[in-house]
Amino acid sequence: MATKRQLEKYRPFGVKGYVYSGSGSISVIGKICNSEGWKKLLLVIDPGVLAAGGADSIIKTVEAAGLEYKIFSEIKPNPLQVDIETIGFPMYQEFGADAIIAVGGGSAMDSAKGIAMMGDSGKTIDELEKILFALDPHVATPWHTFPMICIPTTFGTGSEVIRNAVISDVTGHKLVPMHDCILPAYAIEDPDLMATLPAHVAAATAMDALVQAIESYVSRAATEFSELCALHAIELIGPNIVRYVRNPAEEGPADAICRGAMFAGVSWNCSSIAQIHACNHPITEVLHIAHGDACAILLPWFVEWNGENKREKFWKVYNAMYPLETVAYKDFDLNVLVKKLMKLNYDLNILNNMTMDEYAKSRGIEGGCPDELCDQIIDMQFAGRDLPQYPRKTSDAEMKKALRDVNHGKYIYQPE
Repeated sequence: MATKRQLEKYRPFGVKGYVYSGSGSISVIGKICNSEGWKKLLLVIDPGVLAAGGADSIIKTVEAAGLEYKIFSEIKPNPLQVDIETIGFPMYQEFGADAIIAVGGGSAMDSAKGIAMMGDSGKTIDELEKILFALDPHVATPWHTFPMICIPTTFGTGSEVIRNAVISDVTGHKLVPMHDCILPAYAIEDPDLMATLPAHVAAATAMDALVQAIESYVSRAATEFSELCALHAIELIGPNIVRYVRNPAEEGPADAICRGAMFAGVSWNCSSIAQIHACNHPITEVLHIAHGDACAILLPWFVEWNGENKREKFWKVYNAMYPLETVAYKDFDLNVLVKKLMKLNYDLNILNNMTMDEYAKSRGIEGGCPDELCDQIIDMQFAGRDLPQYPRKTSDAEMKKALRDVNHGKYIYQPE
């Protein structure tokens, strides 16, 4: 494992598992289960998706394949350890399920991963997080874990192809287990499932995917493989994101974002976080700002701050995002990219084009987000985490200034 001052010298890269993509690709569920000998499935479905009928086509596909199933949908936006351990996991065991199908966004998949990682370990999720942290993430665990098929109905984390989960304990603290044992065996990327996303959800989750791709691409922990996946993700998401958000039912842009989010997840799995994801969990916890929105508002600062160290890569990001406006390296102006990203947030109406403080107050959070709270947010997660993969060294004080600048509206686009 890398220390704070040194990156791991020899790092593996690659993909474990299989990905099916394209309109109607959920039809392969029966084929997968038949090949694996799975007859009983626990369907872990986001309750909002279930109530809105967003999982109906998947349930019908499961039934048409002659598979038995139970549904677990006790899932919060920040999935709770207690729900997984006392409801979902016992349901899997009592039903005698062979595998899990997770349907929804990151919360549904993280809940499924919580059930899967427990397996026959006899341990709680918080205990397993500590155990997994000490293990090589690519070596099999000494206990059996449960296989998963993950089917996203939104974008964002690329959870269907990554080995991470985020689960809240009883105090609200976010546990982040990471190991190949929670890497889904199969992912199905069907853009038809994204056709009815509300605009604010579409925008936040697509921006989360774009930010992951950009962070992964410029990370000092990037490999040739992760760079290929990240840049392709940017090529797919960048030119299509506004068009998709304005009409999620248009198949071409939806398919591009769907595949882009998957490639961003693969890249993320082979690279590492940078400053944005190293500080934004508390933003969601304290201010109840969606994870993708928190990523989006930090992105212009991230590019500006790291631009000196990664100018060539940001030039490639620019040309990938804006293929009709490509420029030669000698003509690339980093500030133009920063301003375009500010305009992108504006076009997508991220946080209703408010500062964190304004948005928090509009949501009824007393006191909003004063500068002191910005500092506390950094202390909650970022403190002492000047990690070696950051494109540019960043102290706690520098990160606090960055968040204050974001909160003061420095990176909010002002139309002329």
